[in-house]
Amino acid sequence: MIQLEDLHKSFENKDVLKGISTIFETGKTNLIIGQSGSGKTVLLKCVVGLLEPDSGDIIYDERRLASMDKKERTFLRSELGMLFQGSALFDSMSIQDNVLFPLRMFSELSDSDKVKRAKYCLDRVGLNDAYSLFPAEISGGMQKRAAIARAISLNPKYLFCDEPNSGLDPLTSIKIDELIMDITQEYEMTTVINTHDMNSVVTMGENIVFIHQGEKEWEGNKEELFHSKNQKLNEFVFASKFFQKATDKIYKE
Repeated sequence: MIQLEDLHKSFENKDVLKGISTIFETGKTNLIIGQSGSGKTVLLKCVVGLLEPDSGDIIYDERRLASMDKKERTFLRSELGMLFQGSALFDSMSIQDNVLFPLRMFSELSDSDKVKRAKYCLDRVGLNDAYSLFPAEISGGMQKRAAIARAISLNPKYLFCDEPNSGLDPLTSIKIDELIMDITQEYEMTTVINTHDMNSVVTMGENIVFIHQGEKEWEGNKEELFHSKNQKLNEFVFASKFFQKATDKIYKE
């Protein structure tokens, strides 16, 4: 579980986060949604430690980030898995070597066990036939799966995904969403996803935080989303033709 307590962040006297408090639950897919410029990316960067909040605190399973020393923060980073928007694979490395990279950097396993772990993670995401291929030789969806394999290679307690479906077709996006949900439950991770993909919200939204102009405007799950009376949320959600069609179908049923 990750708990945010009254997070504030500003840049050049402009308030970007204005007292965000919420809880990201373990074993669930926790989504951050909002318009571009709403502050959701800054929020995610604060949670993973890429930015330091001006005030407030982030609590990882009863461990307060603000009171951690350098050694404790380094250990915390070893518990974090990150899926970047563009997959961020190393072009000059094979898919297997990409997954081995964090294991070689941070794991104390033997070399043979590191290879076994990398292959296990690739098998888990359905890339058992792509060990020796390079990123340029596989599709965007396969690259995303390889990035997921790398993100879980160190068996993290917390998984962060920044726009995991960016650049993917709808069918591949659904498969990536399903994979993230399955892995979250299988490994009992606290998964936090920054997304603007309404398909993902419908598929994965076990806990949704809607950020509007730096404030937490609404929080709930995917079922409650359709029945919310929050005007700002509805303006954001129902701007999507997909959501309008999905809602019409739900009410007809």
